[in-house]
Amino acid sequence: MAHLIRDRTRQLIQWLPRMAARLTLLLTMLSTMLFTSLTAANDEPTAQPQFSKAYIDLDWGQIHRLQAAPSLVTEPTLVCFPPNPFSGNYYRQLMASLALDRTVVALDYPGLGQSDPSTTWRTVGDLAEIMIDAIESARLTDEQHQSIDVCGYHTGAMVAAEVAIRRPDLVRRVILIGVPYFADPAENDAELQNVMQDRPLPTELAALESSWRFTMTDRHPDVVLERAYNNFLESAAAWRARAPVYRALHGYAAADRAVLVTQPALVLNPHGGLKTHTRAYAQLIQDVSLVELPHLSYGVFDVAPEQIANIMLEYLDR
Repeated sequence: MAHLIRDRTRQLIQWLPRMAARLTLLLTMLSTMLFTSLTAANDEPTAQPQFSKAYIDLDWGQIHRLQAAPSLVTEPTLVCFPPNPFSGNYYRQLMASLALDRTVVALDYPGLGQSDPSTTWRTVGDLAEIMIDAIESARLTDEQHQSIDVCGYHTGAMVAAEVAIRRPDLVRRVILIGVPYFADPAENDAELQNVMQDRPLPTELAALESSWRFTMTDRHPDVVLERAYNNFLESAAAWRARAPVYRALHGYAAADRAVLVTQPALVLNPHGGLKTHTRAYAQLIQDVSLVELPHLSYGVFDVAPEQIANIMLEYLDR
């Protein structure tokens, strides 16, 4: 019996290292397979949203919309209003980062981008009503999502705020970026004169110098040449339609209207020329979250679209 026990013990001692080696090999294989699977999942590119263009029929003409739609929509539509004198295409890079689980739409103002010109409006309030009409005509809400979110940059910030004020039943949340709020009447008038100085229709090439300088010469180094040139073409083409938008913007009672924004609002403050103006405007809104972006100044949607989108999505998904 003792001899049998010693044999069994010796066999067990010889078997254990082999079993340990096999277990080690098995665990290594499993770990490798798991790591490879996770790595492949992480390396797999995120599905890009599908971009499309369409026209929205209104009583007086058509409003152009640029749309980015993911494969699966689970969140309310986000509608973006561009800065004058550009079209919704100004948002294209940002839209690609935003349209993960929501449709993102950018609308062109009358006479800008690919929208028809219109003489039916004069104020920011009138322009907001046209945008509301376009949103409702395009049926951007449904039974699951009966409201939308709005976003505006520069001029578009005032349009977005006014849309929210006029239709609290339609607008759920508001995002405003780089707000042109000029509380000082003298500064407001001077700014209007500055942006209007190269109009009406130029008869000399030099009249387009300010547009060229802003979009091309003084652009952020991370804004690619083709993108900058397309922005210049839009700015140059807007000779007739930009003036009414600027006049409406600088005639807008921004302070009086801002206190009427009842929805939660996110204000993003790039540290360009409107840094103090944006900060002052944010203080007027009832329910506001202000996020400073000191490392960003101009061309923010081209320089840091993913970073801005992440901040926006975190806010919208609360």
